[in-house]
Amino acid sequence: MLERIAHLTWLHPRKVLAAALLFVAVAGFIGHDVEHHLKAAGFTDPASQSEQAGVVLSKALGFNAQPGEVVLVRAKGGGPLHLDDPVIKAEIDRLAHQLAGSDYVGRVTNPLDGAPGTANLIATDGDSIALTAQLSTNDLEDKGGLADDSIRKRVTSSVVDVRYGGYAPSFNEVNDQTRRDLTHAELIAFPLLAILLLLVFRSAVAAMVPLIIGGLSIVGTLFALRIMASLVGTSLFALNIATALSLGLAVDYALLLVSRHREETAVSGFTEEAHRRMVLTAGRTAMFSGLTVAGAMAALTVMPQRFLYSVGAAGAVVGVMSAVMAVFVAPALLAVLGPKINALSIRRGPAISDTSSRWLRLARGVMKRPILTAVGTTAVLLALAAPLIGTHLTGPSAQAVPPGQQSYSTNIYLQEHYGREVTEGVSLTVQGHVSDAGLAALRKQIVSIRDVGEAAPFTRARGDVAFTTAALEQPALSDASQKAVRAIRALAAPSGSRLLVAGNTASFLDEKSSLISNAPKAIGLIVLLTVILLFLLTGSVLLPLKTLLMNSMTLAASLGILVIVFEKKFLVGVLSYPGPYNIEVTSLVFLFAVAFALATDYAVLVMARV
Repeated sequence: MLERIAHLTWLHPRKVLAAALLFVAVAGFIGHDVEHHLKAAGFTDPASQSEQAGVVLSKALGFNAQPGEVVLVRAKGGGPLHLDDPVIKAEIDRLAHQLAGSDYVGRVTNPLDGAPGTANLIATDGDSIALTAQLSTNDLEDKGGLADDSIRKRVTSSVVDVRYGGYAPSFNEVNDQTRRDLTHAELIAFPLLAILLLLVFRSAVAAMVPLIIGGLSIVGTLFALRIMASLVGTSLFALNIATALSLGLAVDYALLLVSRHREETAVSGFTEEAHRRMVLTAGRTAMFSGLTVAGAMAALTVMPQRFLYSVGAAGAVVGVMSAVMAVFVAPALLAVLGPKINALSIRRGPAISDTSSRWLRLARGVMKRPILTAVGTTAVLLALAAPLIGTHLTGPSAQAVPPGQQSYSTNIYLQEHYGREVTEGVSLTVQGHVSDAGLAALRKQIVSIRDVGEAAPFTRARGDVAFTTAALEQPALSDASQKAVRAIRALAAPSGSRLLVAGNTASFLDEKSSLISNAPKAIGLIVLLTVILLFLLTGSVLLPLKTLLMNSMTLAASLGILVIVFEKKFLVGVLSYPGPYNIEVTSLVFLFAVAFALATDYAVLVMARV
């Protein structure tokens, strides 16, 4: 196959480039607005108990039982909020009406209406009142953000001070901040990448090759994500993996191909034979490297979380797309350019990518003392990986909101002046025909559990569905709260019914459980694909096993460094990182796949060259 590609890209390079441009035009036309078809985040497992509880209650009530957003109303400039003032009362009623008309809002609770059980929404010091909005959707991570945007536009006042807190605005602000940070990182990375490429290739023309390959790969991946989004819910964060990984692989493959091209043309001139040998060697390496990256990332598609299977699919497409573009487009460009590949040189002489005496001395030093080097590097990697043993994982919550965001101070105020059931309540659903006495007895058992505060009496959503909300005494993701929710789930539900527990704590427990149960499938798939592809590349049984061992140590060390920085607080002052000081569990799985894919990528490049 590579012989045919070499022949095609040498005899008809302009036709190959024209086909690539046509593909870009079509893919760009279809995928240009892909962002508008993607969904935010997606960290939950649809099959988990907490998600099932949301579905059961939504069908019975018409809205999610958990308050998705809390609108905090205070007096202008602070001080007492005079609820007996007709102007203030009328303004709060108007805000509640505006809140009810916002997108994805299914129900609004206004304590001034005098409904039973709403007195806890008026602060005991009289300085504030909380209006709660229960959403008509279970997807608080995506639709909750749209609801928050709508609420902020509609629920405003010139009479009182209005702030927004709770899960939906917190998650929305974290998502927005993450997108902005990733965009800023890309804007910084692109110019630096261009400068580095120019220094490495020492030719402006040669430095353009990886940028062209990366651009083609990005457009192709956006096209694939647009198609995927029309078939299944796809996370917005897949866009960032498409951009970053496409450029990274493009640099790898272009550097490989251009370096090999220069070597072959130095011996045979700009001839078909030099072109053929470049494609058969460097092209083969790029093809296998792209497939190994695709295989490692594709393993994430077995995970049920939208975030994970989306970035897995995007990464797999990037691996294949980058390899295809490298094997077809790069040789065609080199054939068309010929000697002009070295045009616009910033410095005469061989490029850094062609020769380096320092790397040669390092390689010789390693070869002279292989055992000492292996033992030393292994010891360093294991030392860096050691902090993983005691890591404390976390999940999405209001704790992740940066201090500069509006909901940060609002959530702190709500926690200090209101019960946790307002923002971090545990939703309890009993499905089945249960008597009032049975529900009362179950409630008594629940409130007797350690670290569980008050729980309102069960309310019937319909004949066979009853629900209530319990307050925890500790933050939602704390160890104490997790133990409390586990204890609630361990209770025996009344005969003929089942008890479903939802809320942020329950979602986090379900998230960890889902990742643990599905991780063996993903890991097994990564190992299987890696071993097969490396065996096909090298014909060796030992080299794939050696690569797996090295990748595992590299991966463990990389994750250990994250724990040292973000949990042990090493250099957090320099990084201006405000917390939370834990590792997010879903990101850990994502980083596992990316780090393993890139480690295998570089292992392929080295082994193929050897």
